[in-house]
Amino acid sequence: MTRETATKLLRDTLDSAKLNDWHIHLSTNAHDKFLGFCSHKDKCIILNAHHIDIHPDIEIINTIKHEIAHALTPGHQHDEIWANKAIELGCDNTNPCSNMSLTPEIIDAIRSGAQVEITFEEEMVRKAKYQITRLQDKCEYCGKIAKSIHETLIESKNETKPDKKLIRLECGHTLIKLIPKGTPFASLIADENDNKNCKHIWNKNTCQVCLTHRPFSFQTDGMRFIETALSINKGAAIFDEMGLGKTIQALGYIKFHPEALPVLYVVKSAIKFQWFKEILIWLGPEYMAQIISSSSDILIPKLKGYIISYDMLVHKERKSKNGKTIKQGFDISKFDGVIKTIILDECQQIKNPDSSRTQQVRRIVKNVNVIALSGTPWKNRGSEFFSVLNMMAPMKFHSYQGYIDRWVEKIFDGNKTKEGGIRRPEQFKEYIKDIAIRREIHEVMSELPDVNRTLFNCQLDDLSQSTYDDEVSDFVKWYNQFIIDGTEDSINSMNILAKLSRMRHITGLAKIPATIEFAEQFYEETDRKLTIFVHHKDVGEILFNELQSKFGKEIDVLKLTGEQSGEERFRIQELFKTSKRAFLVASTLASGEGINLQSCSDAIMHERQWNPQNEDQAAPGRFRRIGSTANVINVVFVTADDTVDSILHGIVERKRAAFHSSMNKGDAKNWNPNSLAVELADGIVKRWKEKNKNKPVSKLGELVKM
Repeated sequence: MTRETATKLLRDTLDSAKLNDWHIHLSTNAHDKFLGFCSHKDKCIILNAHHIDIHPDIEIINTIKHEIAHALTPGHQHDEIWANKAIELGCDNTNPCSNMSLTPEIIDAIRSGAQVEITFEEEMVRKAKYQITRLQDKCEYCGKIAKSIHETLIESKNETKPDKKLIRLECGHTLIKLIPKGTPFASLIADENDNKNCKHIWNKNTCQVCLTHRPFSFQTDGMRFIETALSINKGAAIFDEMGLGKTIQALGYIKFHPEALPVLYVVKSAIKFQWFKEILIWLGPEYMAQIISSSSDILIPKLKGYIISYDMLVHKERKSKNGKTIKQGFDISKFDGVIKTIILDECQQIKNPDSSRTQQVRRIVKNVNVIALSGTPWKNRGSEFFSVLNMMAPMKFHSYQGYIDRWVEKIFDGNKTKEGGIRRPEQFKEYIKDIAIRREIHEVMSELPDVNRTLFNCQLDDLSQSTYDDEVSDFVKWYNQFIIDGTEDSINSMNILAKLSRMRHITGLAKIPATIEFAEQFYEETDRKLTIFVHHKDVGEILFNELQSKFGKEIDVLKLTGEQSGEERFRIQELFKTSKRAFLVASTLASGEGINLQSCSDAIMHERQWNPQNEDQAAPGRFRRIGSTANVINVVFVTADDTVDSILHGIVERKRAAFHSSMNKGDAKNWNPNSLAVELADGIVKRWKEKNKNKPVSKLGELVKM
């Protein structure tokens, strides 16, 4: 029985017993001896997840009914009243609560990704007998556990002929793996179908004619690394520092390896849409992936990709205040026989080998290849690294306990020992060099532009999108009336931007969760400072309060506004400068002049400015100052899809590229607000017409001529 099935059975049985307000919890602590536990104080029944994994169904069913009988008979322990209630529920074992004392060998097998089954030998008493079946790590010749003890690389002098890797196993057999060469990863181009007729003129990774992009050479090196690693092991990992394009490297491999399709992209919930957009940009519409958003979703057949969040892997049910059952989780058995490759973005999400999330990922990767991405695959303890290593290279990492004994540092704390980080880090890096690669920004700075501008795409929630669409509709009616009257030349650019300000405000508020998500990832993966630029006061205040709540106990969280006095602004500036690590929420306009942030090299432009000169004055302008030690300024534009954000970005980048190509250096300094406002208005009207061209006129309200 799966954990999901057991949870559903418990929920249904609780509801049948009219215990609708009781909750369910799964314990993933392998050292917990109870099979089930009833907590009257918390109105909660706790099931041991490992008990569910390894015991026969009848034992799990009896445990559920046993504990519900406790819930219905508070204070009666295992007396006759309780026993009668258990029998009434259908429990055929009214002995006192059983326990499950797992041996260290069994606990290690569970954490190492092995399948453990339990049977019972009937004597005078029942005696547990365990059978361990290891998956993914058997010698293909003798069937024994495949433990790698020595590897030899034989390089081919021919540029296209594969190299060979000889892997000697503990059982005595030798595996021969072929490593491909010559894959044209460098030919990958973003939006290739839209720009195939362009005679590209490249400035590093950007075409100065059509503005499309190609990978940096270190990114194509990452693609080749994935290719090599997957030819030897079950998995490959890119552990580059944040901002170096791990997503592009994984997608580049997929582009040139059709045998890897279909792909399942497992990502954090807030960046599902970011992955969707990146897939379209780098692979094209024929690789479009389905986003799995609910438990009732049906897989669209014959697609090349599917996107699901880590949260959707674990089945959960809860009761709302009005008594409605809310379900979360997707039946991952639907992926069986469908998926060939799984990409685990932010793979530190499966750092706990006992968690239900990790167990679900193990089920999916059983017969597929794995590409793991993260800037911080482990953070607090070295053991957090094991789960993903075990999935990628089970021949090297076949035992959880063996990994801890060999590679995890032990720290003596008084009379106790606690777990530390990775011991012998240089030897460890050498040991995993065939399955994982990591580069830091300072290693590849010469390839990056002086200002590295990237998009972080997101979507508005349904309510914000509806409010935004209403504002667009009103704007289109207002703007087109000038065209009907033939007075479009009289439109003042400031009037246009004033009309659009409401759209920008709605978008700024709706993007807050996306920016918080990016800041959390930045905090986890780097030790650098971060500045977030905003336009609206309430947007900045909400962002500041959210960041203060999440990070205020660990780092300085500061804010710069136009209302602060000169003395206060100087104090905050100095505190930000001297802090080892800090987050700053700053007004774009208030920070455009007279502020020095040269101790920082990373910025989020949360809200776009109508005049891009104001953006450039803030970032990189405030960072590229005397005393700065950074060679690259990273500016991330949080961009809401299908809004004024995405339209403005296209206009700004075209103007910036035109200036760059004519002047050969520097950024654009002067912008014509009149032409930008009209172009922006035209873009909004055009997009609105495209979205509504198939709608009946009666449903569009009072329309102007199309």
